[in-house]
Amino acid sequence: MIGLLLALALLQASPSDARTEADRLFALGQQLVAEGDTTGAVAAWEGAVATGWTSAAAEHNLGTVALARGNVPQARLHLERAARLDPLDAAIAQNLRLARERAGERPPSSAQRAFAAVVGVLTPLGLVALALAVAFGALGLMMAGRHRWAAGLGVLAVAAVSVATLAVMEVTRPLAVVLVDEAPVVETPSPSAPGVARLRAGETVKAGEAVDGWRPVTVGRSEGWVRADAVARI
Repeated sequence: MIGLLLALALLQASPSDARTEADRLFALGQQLVAEGDTTGAVAAWEGAVATGWTSAAAEHNLGTVALARGNVPQARLHLERAARLDPLDAAIAQNLRLARERAGERPPSSAQRAFAAVVGVLTPLGLVALALAVAFGALGLMMAGRHRWAAGLGVLAVAAVSVATLAVMEVTRPLAVVLVDEAPVVETPSPSAPGVARLRAGETVKAGEAVDGWRPVTVGRSEGWVRADAVARI
């Protein structure tokens, strides 16, 4: 009953009220964990996130506690969210690396880490803005008659950055973390459908919007469906 009343209060609260409540709950969680009440702290941080507040610190705290408790799926879910919100935080990156390793994922190469850092900082919209800036700069040089090759440079720049934008959009497609020990992937959204693959707890998979209790997923080059409650979007 208390949970229902809290949910109704959050639905009726204005954005400013929700943020105030989120700040209060986050601070309460910090106080409780300092007093040794980790369970109470987790409940407070989860309440803060439930208001709709996005916080790298809250997600990091939840992920760190889950990692310490050995709950790899929840640890990875919260730490992946924290890394998206603050991709340059060293502590988040370190704990996420541990969660990924415990989920059985191979550590990324130096090149992969560098690319991931760029993806985390430059959004597709930012890359498009960069392409437009280069194109207009080249156009200005061409119109000024100073560099005849500026038009070609502008076209190549726009093409290259457009391809990069598409690549980033593909890499940053919504991911989901597998929360159950084993999640069967089937060809169609039906329990009796033929299997395509099986996902392990803590794995990540590209996932679409839920439809009637199922989510479409991409596993390697194969596509299929998993139960929506078996995964959680990052």
